[in-house]
Amino acid sequence: MRHALRPLRSHVVIAALSVAAAGCRFGSLGDALPGWPKAAPAPADHASPPGQRPAPRTMSLEIVFARAEEHDADWHRDLWSLADEQALDGGLRRRLAANGLRAGLLGSHVPPELAARLEPPAPPGDPGQLPADDVERPAVVRRMLNLLPGRDNEVVAATKRAELILFEHDGKEVRGGTYRDSTTYFSLRAWPAADGRVRVELVPTIKHGPLERSWVGDEGAFRLETGQRREPFDRLAITATIPMGGTLLVGAAGDASSSVGDAFFLERTDGSQARRLLAIRVRGRPVDPLFAEQPDPAAPDLDVDAAADAAATAP
Repeated sequence: MRHALRPLRSHVVIAALSVAAAGCRFGSLGDALPGWPKAAPAPADHASPPGQRPAPRTMSLEIVFARAEEHDADWHRDLWSLADEQALDGGLRRRLAANGLRAGLLGSHVPPELAARLEPPAPPGDPGQLPADDVERPAVVRRMLNLLPGRDNEVVAATKRAELILFEHDGKEVRGGTYRDSTTYFSLRAWPAADGRVRVELVPTIKHGPLERSWVGDEGAFRLETGQRREPFDRLAITATIPMGGTLLVGAAGDASSSVGDAFFLERTDGSQARRLLAIRVRGRPVDPLFAEQPDPAAPDLDVDAAADAAATAP
């Protein structure tokens, strides 16, 4: 009896192996056979079509420079009393203070008399005409920027100077330097968050010296540029996250000297001096491209630079 069952057992094993080998062919018949386990549906392919990318979105930032004369500097002090300088890293605050700089975040609840000092006055006469040369410079200057995430932008802090003497504290010692035909500016980059906040990075930088031609690497390629030499103060890079309705304040600290803060914010004219203050505010609600709606695949691909130009010229 045992010998009679051996061939049957062999046939069962062979049949099972045949079914396993042909499982891909019998799987489609499982739904039609009663009592046969149903095959699990194949997972849908959610990958984006090749070449599809999120639509480029710009961030609208308001850049304000407010000037206060020596006899009218109390409002700067009152404004700083409302700013949260603890929002910045402690090591950064110490480096800024050693170089005559300070920075902090200002909330949305600012007394009207202080907030009004950050608003530029309405231009007299026809707004379409430039002011005459003899018109006094306004105490508040505002500029609107439409930025792409991570792209460099220049925020000029002071006009060109024939000679700039500057002392920098590098953490160990004080180093001095003289810069000819110099212009101070902040290299500004920004990134949006999903909740409407914007993270900004400000690097104090000096352009100086004669025009030179040099090769610059950009996005995997080199291009020949003509410009002045640049001296970035990377140790003093200010990184902060501006909430909706908030303002980032950057200004000079301490007594007037030849510090980095004075090079960017001190203004000397006709024997008097004034200090300026930089305020950066977010206008509108920026959208992180990661959370932006996907573009229509049938629509033509929009170049990022063309999108930035279109956003900058939009009314």
